[in-house]
Amino acid sequence: MGREKPLSAIVITIGYCIKVIQSNVVIHFKTAVLHCPIGIAGLCIFARSLIEGLQGASSKSTPIFISLGDDGLTVEETLQDRDMSMWYCCSRSSLINVEARTLDATSVARRCVLVRLSELTPENYHWLVGQGAAALLVLLPSNLTSLSPEQRKLVHEVETAMLESDTQLGVYLAYETQELLDIYVSVRTATNTDSATSAAAALLRSLSSDGYQIVVGGSQSKLMSDMSIANIQGKLSGYGVEEQLPTVAIVAHYDAFGAAPELSWGSDSNGSGVVILLELARILSRLYASPRTHPRLNIAFLLSGGGYINYQGSKRFLEDHLDASDSPLLSETHYTMCLDSLGAGDSIRMHVSKKPKENSPAHIFFQGLEEIGTKSGIKVEMVHRKINLQEDTQAWEHEKYSMRRLPAFTVSRLPVSNKHPKTGERGSILDTPDSVDVDALTRNTAVIATSLLQHIYNTSVDEIFSEGLDVTRESVQSWLDLMSSQPRSPQLLSGKNNPLVSTLHQVLSRYTNEARVTYVKADKRDPEWAFYDVTKTTMAAYAVKPAAFDFLLTLAILSYLGVIYVFLQYFPKIYVMMARITSPRKSKVH
Repeated sequence: MGREKPLSAIVITIGYCIKVIQSNVVIHFKTAVLHCPIGIAGLCIFARSLIEGLQGASSKSTPIFISLGDDGLTVEETLQDRDMSMWYCCSRSSLINVEARTLDATSVARRCVLVRLSELTPENYHWLVGQGAAALLVLLPSNLTSLSPEQRKLVHEVETAMLESDTQLGVYLAYETQELLDIYVSVRTATNTDSATSAAAALLRSLSSDGYQIVVGGSQSKLMSDMSIANIQGKLSGYGVEEQLPTVAIVAHYDAFGAAPELSWGSDSNGSGVVILLELARILSRLYASPRTHPRLNIAFLLSGGGYINYQGSKRFLEDHLDASDSPLLSETHYTMCLDSLGAGDSIRMHVSKKPKENSPAHIFFQGLEEIGTKSGIKVEMVHRKINLQEDTQAWEHEKYSMRRLPAFTVSRLPVSNKHPKTGERGSILDTPDSVDVDALTRNTAVIATSLLQHIYNTSVDEIFSEGLDVTRESVQSWLDLMSSQPRSPQLLSGKNNPLVSTLHQVLSRYTNEARVTYVKADKRDPEWAFYDVTKTTMAAYAVKPAAFDFLLTLAILSYLGVIYVFLQYFPKIYVMMARITSPRKSKVH
């Protein structure tokens, strides 16, 4: 049995009463009304309860409940509010209680604007900020990989505009479903009343359409102070005295970035780099375990944290091993190879800040990479970009090592280095697991592994891969699944009990020696990075009629009650009059 409704549930039309009864709503005020004296004050109270009851019982004003689970958004027909889980990003304000509008509205001040991703441009976003919109709800297509290159470029520009603006506008994102699209169409129809040609047309259009009140409750987002960053490192010691052997460092940052933290999967940037590092650790661990293939070279592995916070993890790693007198690991390095964004494409670039000298270890590695890449149908080239010391942030991770005068380079598929890694393809919600070409990643992994082993052993390594150490698609896919198990925005990885960090530590412990996790606090001398704790919230959408509907409904109800009041006041006279009219007349008999 449903919850009880006030007197209003039995008035207006017989058809409405039937609808309410079929919804199992109890109607219980009818007898009380017929037996109670009705005065003007009573009518006012009665009318007020009637309006509130209709607004609560009407199917047009019943709130809508939308929840997001593992299978996506679902709708439940209830008399309670309908909530929808949203991913939150881009501002300090997360609590709203405002009306919904679309971009077609002439005024969006203190409104929540609903927009599909294909309609949003940087110009539209800046216009919303300038107009004082309270919030922005972006509806994402269910398959982000279906976007054209032009659309993807536009999305990257919008994300950049969001991240670079300092605003109180709350931005929410959710995947499109039929229910959300129905809400969007309804709001858009209601919004179009703002551009009606006449007042009468606007009134009729508003009465025939539904609006929505958007509400986000809970706690206000707070700044995360002293956020910790985890570095995961291990090493394979070469044959001989470790302190007297040169070192090759292999580095990949494991965090991701995007406009919405909960949608920052970073499968390519830099999940693909981590995949290659873990696969190299698997192969090299077998070779270093055998006396026959144990080379005279140390290998250091670093899964660095804070890659999108100006590579804070690599900065701390360098300080620990270069500034500490008891850590000679990096005292003599052949080179540091950083891996970044290698999950697609048919080309590989070796980004350097200073071109390596001829016959240097880095130059020899590049020659091998070029030779093996050509055999695999991959174009390999070197990209030279000097470090701009005037910039607060570095574009590539190897620049941190180059600034400490260590030979270093980044291997990536991207042709140019962006001004900042949090822009374009290297920091986007479009970097999903589906965007990674596993076959291309497997091929790139094999090319890099072969080039590295060829440099280490200075000979052909075909026999090594024939002994069960070859790079397989299944192995690459398993590492990629691990990196796609959760979003990896820096604030989601903070803390000392993060499951992904623990898993990566276990993997390096299996394949390397002295694997450990060190925690880093962001250096205050670097640009200040602000992260907030609210990354996911629940939004309630209440379907409501416009104020004009309430006004006309009030007039109709008062008119109806006025007729009833007059009828009850003059009932005796009306009864006598009707009795005289309907009673048979007596005829005289002569």
